[in-house]
Amino acid sequence: MSKPLSPFATPALIKEGFNLLWHPDIRWLVILPVLINIALFSAVTWTAGLWLSDWLDWLISLVPEWLQWLVWIIWLLFALLALVIYGFTFTLIANFLGSPFYGIIVERVIAIERGDRARSHASTAALLATAWRSFRREIQIIGYMLPRTLGVTLVTLVVSFMPIINIVAPLIAGSWAAWSLAIQYFDYPADNDQIMFAEVKERAREQRLLSLSFGLSALVAAAIPLINLLLLPASVIGGSLLWCREYADVQNDNGAAERCAS
Repeated sequence: MSKPLSPFATPALIKEGFNLLWHPDIRWLVILPVLINIALFSAVTWTAGLWLSDWLDWLISLVPEWLQWLVWIIWLLFALLALVIYGFTFTLIANFLGSPFYGIIVERVIAIERGDRARSHASTAALLATAWRSFRREIQIIGYMLPRTLGVTLVTLVVSFMPIINIVAPLIAGSWAAWSLAIQYFDYPADNDQIMFAEVKERAREQRLLSLSFGLSALVAAAIPLINLLLLPASVIGGSLLWCREYADVQNDNGAAERCAS
């Protein structure tokens, strides 16, 4: 049984996922999601830029002249908040559109991680079944995230207008986004292992700090323009590696299931 992974090591998992993008069993599955992400990136970035510019202009116009020194602080806080929203929104939409491809990628990553060569060369029918199952599971995740995201957004907007307290607005939004992305990326391999969504959330809570750390790493990766086009599938792979090593059930020598690193 290996030593538990440190929360500070989660960015390395995304780097490891990035390196695996070029694996012969995976790389062809990355191309179509990347093309989808390019179109999505262009639309989301343009929309986010317009929204941020108009929002800041309106907000700054409300500041009296004697408080103009606060303009830069306000700009910094809302720019940080906008970056969190941008990264989360981009990831949520991209994962929904790319879920059929990511489901297959994750299946092959798990097969590589566990040394199961047979599953890494599944038939076309099996691949299509995996893609459809991943798409249906993604709808379930959105059903979990959407109402809660709306609630967090409302709270964040209210807090943003409260002097001094508004400094925690990006923290509130960032914490929820990190948790959501962790759940998102753990669910792909969990679905492959036939683990129910409720159990995924429970296992993530058991190692909350590690889960939030990985989610934050994925959020930062998603917020980097252009680079996020490849870091998004790399985060999917990184989440699968983390699931296999820290969250998944494996069989011991007596045939009983236990939790341990692979």
